[in-house]
Amino acid sequence: MSLLKFNNYTSVDGRIIKAYDLPREEIDQLNLTYEEKKKKLETFGHRLAGRLSSELDFTQTLQKNKIYKSIVECMNDYINSLTYFRLLEEHNYKLEISSCWINDMKEGEYNPPHTHHDLTGWSTVLFLKVPEFINDTLHPHKFKDGKLAFINHDGVGCNWIKPKVGELYIFEARHQHCVMPFKPKTSGEIRRSMSFNFHILNPVKKEEKYD
Repeated sequence: MSLLKFNNYTSVDGRIIKAYDLPREEIDQLNLTYEEKKKKLETFGHRLAGRLSSELDFTQTLQKNKIYKSIVECMNDYINSLTYFRLLEEHNYKLEISSCWINDMKEGEYNPPHTHHDLTGWSTVLFLKVPEFINDTLHPHKFKDGKLAFINHDGVGCNWIKPKVGELYIFEARHQHCVMPFKPKTSGEIRRSMSFNFHILNPVKKEEKYD
C-alpha cells in the first residue's frame, strides 16, 4: 500500500480528502469474491441516493477478504492525520465499519449530489473496475463523464477525480459528492466501485480496556 502523490488536499471548506493506492492483486481478489457471491447479496439501493440498478450489500463479506487489512491501515492513517484527533493520543480507540456496498454503474447511470447518513463519521470510495469513456473531456466548462466530484462548500466549485482501479478515497461523510453518468467505448462495460461508512467507537484511556 502507498499514498498517492496527491494524497492529501483540502477543499475550500477545509475538509480533508486522502487517497491511497491499494495492491492490484487484492483488488483482483475482491472482484473475484464479488462475482462469486453477488447473486446471493442483498440489495442496498433503498438506503442510497444513486440512480443505479445494482447496489449490493457487502458489509459482512468485506471483513473476510484479504484487502480488509489494507483498508484498516488506510482508515487508521486517515484518522491519525486529523489534527483534531490528537486528543486521542492518550486513548485507545477502535474504528468500526457500519455499512459497505458495491456499485455496478452502467451506461447513463449516475449518483446525484449527496452526503452519507452518518454525519459524525467518514466515508470512502474504492474503484474496482473502470471502463474507457468516450467523452473523456478536459474542457473546464464541460461535465466530466464517469468522474467523481467532491463539491465545495459554496456548492459551485468541484474537485474532479478521474477514477483509477485500486485508488481508495477517504473523506468526511458530510462532504457532498456526486458521480457523473458516462458512455463506455465498449458497449456493456461497467464502472464498479465499493464504498463504506466508518466511525470511531467511544475511546478509552490507555490504562483501561474494552470489554
